[in-house]
Amino acid sequence: MNPPSLTLLIVLLFAGILNAAERPNIVIIFTDDQGYGDLACYGNKKNKTPRLDQLAKEGTLFTSFYTQTVCGPSRSALLTGRQPIRSKGWGMPAEEITFAELIRKVGYQTACIGKWDVSNRKAIIPRMPNAQGFDYFYGALGANDNGTVHFHENNEAAGSTKDMGGLTTLYTDKAIDFLKSKRDKEKPFVLYLAHTMMHTIIDASERFRGKSKGGLYGDVVEEFDYETGRLLDVLDELKLRENTLVIYTSDNGPWNQDRYTKRKKGHPVGSIFWGEAGPLRNGKGSPYEGGYRLPCIVRWPGKVPAERTSDAIFATIDFLPTFANLCGFEVPKDRRIDGIDQTKLLLGKTKSGREDFYFNKAGYRLGKWKYLKPNAHFHGYAVEETRKKVDELYDLEADLGERNNLAEKHPEIVAKLKARMEAAEKD
Repeated sequence: MNPPSLTLLIVLLFAGILNAAERPNIVIIFTDDQGYGDLACYGNKKNKTPRLDQLAKEGTLFTSFYTQTVCGPSRSALLTGRQPIRSKGWGMPAEEITFAELIRKVGYQTACIGKWDVSNRKAIIPRMPNAQGFDYFYGALGANDNGTVHFHENNEAAGSTKDMGGLTTLYTDKAIDFLKSKRDKEKPFVLYLAHTMMHTIIDASERFRGKSKGGLYGDVVEEFDYETGRLLDVLDELKLRENTLVIYTSDNGPWNQDRYTKRKKGHPVGSIFWGEAGPLRNGKGSPYEGGYRLPCIVRWPGKVPAERTSDAIFATIDFLPTFANLCGFEVPKDRRIDGIDQTKLLLGKTKSGREDFYFNKAGYRLGKWKYLKPNAHFHGYAVEETRKKVDELYDLEADLGERNNLAEKHPEIVAKLKARMEAAEKD
């Protein structure tokens, strides 16, 4: 442990914030393109998700949790605590600093399994997981849009597969292997498990295909739930449950736009492969809530309150500064960090979270108010043809579906949020 980190630990200990013996292991379970309304605990009536429902009972279920609206930007934001206008999404430069790099300096072992997606989907070694703070990597550098996934183990190519239905089990097996065989039992650890499902092209294994009431997509959701349960069972088996912070969330909203699904090849005839945004408007690629607001469940027995639902604003960009507090590393001071420390929210010491959130090149939320600018950025498949290019203002407490534009009634709020948005876009 280097001297600056040791000094920080001592300061935190005397401040009563951190007990070194209680520094948690961290498991991040990050799924792909899964909608806000896909899980039973978030209101789904078709998909059976008993293990994630149980996780929610054992921890806190967040209902105002924000990631990003597409894959690469979501991952770079999670890793760096910085908005994609700074962390650069799919093109995340090697100079960005990830939480894995920082946490490793204070004695943690780190592993990344699954979809990386921040090195332009190429084997650019300075931008791959080993160079960005992860001791071990197994997975894909990109997505599975053409029905094939190419694997790397650390920096070496490790074969490929066209078996999309086997990916969830494969990545879970690799995560379990890390916990049982590759983990240094003398060190705390971080396991970042980034699944390829539910990204198109989806599929489920024979064990789950055709079994749910939600079509092929429902089969994939239920298999993901089952495999997550296997991983949680191993934490119990290895007696890691009590001191492991488990975080489940997704990278962006569901791919639920007809203009995309009608032209996508490679899917079984008649299959419905997109997820559900529940009460939210639009989905992946959109700055409306359906693109950014995702399910998030957090469990840390005896620390994170159980059977709690929180509507506090919380986001993946908050992970890095929160981990800094919990695990004893320093937040970088040479660059803008957009995340905030949410330790008190997680531990139930406050009911409030962030006061605001910036929507990349699109708008701003402050409290219950959300503003979208006239030329708000939409990815092509998410564009709403009937949307008027005017200022938009929504009261999310009264209008979660963003249907009643109040901009003309509250010009002073529009001006305030517009100014906040412009400030967020500056370096």
